[in-house]
Amino acid sequence: MTMLAALAVMTVSCSKDDDEDPEEVKMNFVNKLTQNSTSCTWEGVERTLSKAWGNWSDDGEKYAVMRFDRASNTAKEGTGYVVYFENAFKDVEKGCSEFIWNFQGDELRITYRHEGWAPVHAEYNTSELRINGDKFEGTWFESSDKKFEFSYKKSSFKE
Repeated sequence: MTMLAALAVMTVSCSKDDDEDPEEVKMNFVNKLTQNSTSCTWEGVERTLSKAWGNWSDDGEKYAVMRFDRASNTAKEGTGYVVYFENAFKDVEKGCSEFIWNFQGDELRITYRHEGWAPVHAEYNTSELRINGDKFEGTWFESSDKKFEFSYKKSSFKE
């Protein structure tokens, strides 16, 4: 009986605040995202997957160039743009949009300015987003039935 009471006290004492990440964790992630600068451009393959009847189907891939900008080296939010191409030669554009990026809880969220494009998100402190030197990989989630798996590398692309 004493163990049950102790377990109940431990369960009650846990709160949503315990799950919050310290600001320095966000700052470290943003510094990797922008390569310790006020902007960084990434490019690579992005694969679209849709879920129907409990199974993911491959909707194809496109080549993406994605730039993240911030006002200063201490900012934890900013703007950017993405340009989609048919292939790595970047000769046929398939769409583009400016966006706003910021944190909401433990998620990095991107809200596109292009009408009709839904926002995407990913947990920055899990394997959903991974930055290792000049590689940025992970999965953007649009909804529970649409996601984008990507593998980017640091880029010098200029629009």
